Amino acid sequence: MLKEISDDEFMAEVEQDKGTVFVDFWAPWCGPCVMMGPVYEKMAQKYPGIKFCKVNTVENMEKASELGVSGIPCIIVFKEGKEIDRLVGFRDENAFEAEVKKYAK
Repeated sequence: MLKEISDDEFMAEVEQDKGTVFVDFWAPWCGPCVMMGPVYEKMAQKYPGIKFCKVNTVENMEKASELGVSGIPCIIVFKEGKEIDRLVGFRDENAFEAEVKKYAK
């Protein structure tokens, strides 16, 4: 499942979720972010047991700043509301899927 979320929704969608949540911090002006988009969406479809969220940092800067996101795309993996991993920069489909598989049930 892929969901675009705002700073206001972050607590309910990510921090209070008991499962694994991937959060893609991205911006529409960022070339690598735009390239990462289809790969991220494909993994969201392929792994329905994992929640995938996207946060547009142009419209929602607060949470990205709070989490110290300084380079995008930045995909942060949360489990039970806590950060457990961070992937910065573009990953091709094979590389990103290898990361997702670590957390797939």
